[in-house]
Amino acid sequence: MAGAGPQELTPIDAETISETIRKALCFGSIRPSREELAATDEELRGHVALLLAEARRTTSPHPPDRYRLDRISKHMTFPLGKGMLSAYAEVPQRARDCQWLLAYFTASRDEYKPRPGPIRTAPPAGRRA
Repeated sequence: MAGAGPQELTPIDAETISETIRKALCFGSIRPSREELAATDEELRGHVALLLAEARRTTSPHPPDRYRLDRISKHMTFPLGKGMLSAYAEVPQRARDCQWLLAYFTASRDEYKPRPGPIRTAPPAGRRA
């Protein structure tokens, strides 16, 4: 790219990001290979980078938690661990970070869509557990 203008951000595809998050969080119930973990981590890194940039430039009346944004930014600088145990821990954490950023992104645009399912009602007032 030979231009000195501002870099154009890639559009955020919430459905694709959600699918990557679901895949990463399912790794707790299956035994993915190191390659699968690394590929999913790379996808999540791309999604997190896009969502972080968007969260930092938002002018929402409800700004995101700056402490959490800083923690996620710092976590992005660390590569996926060499061992399987660290990879099993890091990929779901990155997925949860991505999930939080995506929830903020969709909520800030009034695009939040809860997953279909049963709606739980609150227990009656005065009832003790």
